[in-house]
Amino acid sequence: MRGLRRAVFILVAVGLATAIPMSAAASETLLQSGIQQSATNFDQALTRAITGGLDPVSADQLMWRYDQVMHPAPTSWWQTPLRDHQRLDHLATLQADLDGAYARSRSEQRDGFLRTLHLWNQLVVEAHQGGVTTDGLDETQGRFAHYATLAITPNDFSTLSHVLGDHLLILQDRLSEFRAARTATSVSLASARSLLATAEQYPELDLAAFARQITAAAAQVPDVHSSAGFAPVEDQLTQIALGLQGLLDARAGAYAQLNDARATLATARADGLPVADPAGAIASLAWQLESAANTLTFQSLASQLSQQNQALAAAIWTKENQLSWNAGPGKLIVVSLSKQVLTAFQDGTPVLTSYVTTGRPWLPTPPGVTSVTAKYSPFLFVSPWAYGSDAWYPPSWTTYAMLFRGGGYFIHDAPWRTWYGPGSNTGAGTHGCVNVPYGPMSILYGWTTIGTTVVVTW
Repeated sequence: MRGLRRAVFILVAVGLATAIPMSAAASETLLQSGIQQSATNFDQALTRAITGGLDPVSADQLMWRYDQVMHPAPTSWWQTPLRDHQRLDHLATLQADLDGAYARSRSEQRDGFLRTLHLWNQLVVEAHQGGVTTDGLDETQGRFAHYATLAITPNDFSTLSHVLGDHLLILQDRLSEFRAARTATSVSLASARSLLATAEQYPELDLAAFARQITAAAAQVPDVHSSAGFAPVEDQLTQIALGLQGLLDARAGAYAQLNDARATLATARADGLPVADPAGAIASLAWQLESAANTLTFQSLASQLSQQNQALAAAIWTKENQLSWNAGPGKLIVVSLSKQVLTAFQDGTPVLTSYVTTGRPWLPTPPGVTSVTAKYSPFLFVSPWAYGSDAWYPPSWTTYAMLFRGGGYFIHDAPWRTWYGPGSNTGAGTHGCVNVPYGPMSILYGWTTIGTTVVVTW
């Protein structure tokens, strides 16, 4: 019996000794299996999240943390169970953080899409109120709102935002062009109305047609629904404004000619010249000017006043400039540098007088007595000065040119010039030639013969 009890004790002791390591091994196996399953689940979830549109920064951070969990630093054998429990906890934390990051990415993309949709809806309302066409676009309003209810991933909302954004840009461009065209038309309308108000200060002016045209143009504006539609309205307003400005300029020019003619008339009287006829003509033109109502009338009166002024100026010049050379029989051209006036004499009688422009101070027209040696029509002037120098000028055509001194000194018309007379030579004078307005020059060219004497005097 004693031997049997001993045998039983030994068997029980051996069984207990072997059961303890077998239980620990089973527990470790279960722990490793849990870690592997959690790791697999997280890896698959992260892949789906990245595919679905998880933001790259969060994805990179989670991948780095996952790598740290799955490749821990080596530890002692007795620490392994504790480390594995910690890995399992870290994987659970990673999964929760992944779910949170994915939810934030989805929320951000959804909010971005909703902001774009809100802006789109506002622009559609503005377009409809302004009459701007939304052909091919306005149906997207309901369509995209429906698609938003079906979107699941951040990428779904991002794709919707991009597609809607393309439509948004098209509508923004249409509205921007529409606003710019509407503003430009409003400015043109304001300008035309301002010019009309200025012209209305002169009750004698005929402004009824201008007023009707402005009213008609303004009435068209509310019915314009595209940027292109404003173009003809703005063109119409521009033409109205040009017409009004032309009328005001013609009126101002006519009164300026009247003042010049009266001033020249006063000088002629002071010089003792017979002025009854020109005085009567100027008085008559002044009376007509008071009732002038349109551009053509002002231009006609200004031209007639200019003719009276020129005739008086020629008479004054003749009296004040007694010639010391022979101004008897034959043709003679006299150029006054101080007065910037050219006078042509036939047998001692002036037949043509015109303001001119002579050489600038550093390239003066030389005084002296010469004669016309050549005539050209037309004639191309080519600069003898190098390109880049202050005196260089591009090749320039003229209709009439008469050489009166060696070295390239000509009397010629100048289509590029708009100002002649005293002072015109001080800044933008010629390079030594004598510039004559086209009208007088065309007469002078036909009248002058080769050999005609030319006197340039101070």
